[in-house]
Amino acid sequence: MPVKVGLKKIEVWGSDLEGEVCRYEQEQVEKGQIVFYGPSNFTRWKREKWGNTPLREALPGKSGKLCCINRGFGSSCAEQQLYYYSRLVRPLAPKVLVYFPGFGNGFTFGYTAEEQFELAVRVMVWAKTDFPDLRIYLCGLSNHGLGSDSAKRFNALLCGYAETTPDCKFINLAARKELDDPAIYVEDNVHFNHEGYIRYAALFREVLRDELAEF
Repeated sequence: MPVKVGLKKIEVWGSDLEGEVCRYEQEQVEKGQIVFYGPSNFTRWKREKWGNTPLREALPGKSGKLCCINRGFGSSCAEQQLYYYSRLVRPLAPKVLVYFPGFGNGFTFGYTAEEQFELAVRVMVWAKTDFPDLRIYLCGLSNHGLGSDSAKRFNALLCGYAETTPDCKFINLAARKELDDPAIYVEDNVHFNHEGYIRYAALFREVLRDELAEF
């Protein structure tokens, strides 16, 4: 399929993806941890600019060890996530990958549900090829993101993939009522506010309980 979006920069939104990736590459991090990979719902899970308790601090291991690495970047869609996989995920040799391909960004850029699903699957296939013992937690869409038939179709494809793929679990965000509260979103009604990230952290502490217990 043709590439329909800028891979290094999203002109329409002024998103400098390459710059974000370069900053991540300067970080000194331990390999073999839990890596969160996806778009702005992870990107904003930081103290700088957004004032949220960073993902890494919010999800410590059972021993208190900081074991999660945030690799959310810009307004990325599955196309850009595939493009940057070799720089943002592979060098970290993750033990666990929490992957959220998103949907809205890719839809805006002109990708169908099926095209985005195919690209997201490639990310996961590359990861499992590099790291055969990798465990993947695949995030679906919350009710806030299921406003169209295309989004629902995409969500169903992700769920079906997880159900038929070893070591891949689907995180059904649409079933999480705590994320349906309008009060936990900023003005755009898409991204979480501070309270939203408190609930998001609690959700992942529950879902990743067994993984966090290993650190």
